[in-house]
Amino acid sequence: MKILFITPYPPSRIRVRAYGFVQQLCREHEVTILTQSSNAQEWRDCLALQQQGFEVIVVSEPRSYALARSGLALASSTPLQVAYARSGCFLHQAQLLCARKHFDIIHVEHLRGIASMDALVQDHPLVWDAVDCISELWRQTARSGPSLALRTVALLEYKRTKRYERQLQQKIAHIVTTSESDRQSLFALARSARLKEEPNPERITVVPCGVDLDYFAPSDQRYRPYNIVFSGKMSYHANVAAAQYLYHKIMPLIWRVEPAATLTIVGSHPPQSIQRLRLDQRVEITGYVDDIRPYIKRAHIMLSPMVYSVGIQNKVLETMALGTPAVISAHSAQALSARPGHDMFSATSAQEFATAALHLMRDAALREKISQQARQYVEQRHRWSDVTQQLVHIYQRAISGEAQKEMITVPDPVASDQL
Repeated sequence: MKILFITPYPPSRIRVRAYGFVQQLCREHEVTILTQSSNAQEWRDCLALQQQGFEVIVVSEPRSYALARSGLALASSTPLQVAYARSGCFLHQAQLLCARKHFDIIHVEHLRGIASMDALVQDHPLVWDAVDCISELWRQTARSGPSLALRTVALLEYKRTKRYERQLQQKIAHIVTTSESDRQSLFALARSARLKEEPNPERITVVPCGVDLDYFAPSDQRYRPYNIVFSGKMSYHANVAAAQYLYHKIMPLIWRVEPAATLTIVGSHPPQSIQRLRLDQRVEITGYVDDIRPYIKRAHIMLSPMVYSVGIQNKVLETMALGTPAVISAHSAQALSARPGHDMFSATSAQEFATAALHLMRDAALREKISQQARQYVEQRHRWSDVTQQLVHIYQRAISGEAQKEMITVPDPVASDQL
């Protein structure tokens, strides 16, 4: 197949879903990546893809353009995130590519990607990887976001995004999400549209995230006793809320029992509220790191107390693949097929997180058991080659559906009048 893979950010080991898919797809198919770049790091990621042999077309726009579009959208019904991402240059480049070359399928990732590309739906077989239900994320953020300003914006965005995602489902026949809960959230939006016909749930398919099992492999690196790690891009508000909850609510319960415990927070662009935690000598804030694996491997355990979240947490899958025992939020665990207490532990309160953490850190045999079972789970359910094959089947359905549409003939109205 000839695939046009459109993503609003360059695939990389941080943008792992797109990166995993293109790495696998290029083994059997011809892949052209169309992406956007707005800063030096994204440009470096594009160059890295080109050095790996990918055909990469980059649309570069200053971030100020995106911010201006969001500002103009304040008085409209358009979600700010959609206005931020919607680029006429990005769409024009896609249309030029499609005019110059025949693509069997167009893959568009995320709400920010489809914001520019929904015009392509009418003329090309297209699969939209929504990844998550963004309106559900805004609903949770409006309730539990880390600041009043964010919660206020989230309430506005929730209403707008819910409407927008519902409209997209009326246009796009093939949609992908990372988890069943996100699929159900999107399907509920479609049902709430009061259509004459019940929406077809088969148009939304779950394709989970994968893990590079060679890159994220267990090693003999020794752990630091009582070191707890939390990882994630710290410019993402849900990760900020989780890190604050971990430090202010969970760690005091752990320190009360085990004063030697330390906390490492790994992730790029930590805001001031997180950087201030460095004043506590028991806490390490790394900022951006080139390779997250040493920090996960050296940790005694990983805690991921996501106060709110949607989709699958890649950091959890990568931690499980590395063999570091994890304790995660119960609602994050629902996105996985893993068994709490067998492949990882789940918790719903600060006390449950602290109790599970202390239990794991003090029981070497249990840690070893969880470590092995977690690795086996990821190998069985999140191997990139397997999940990419699921995506290819969806491509084939989309192409077949487009072919069937082309076979439908409409009677010539003139000829009909002559009968």
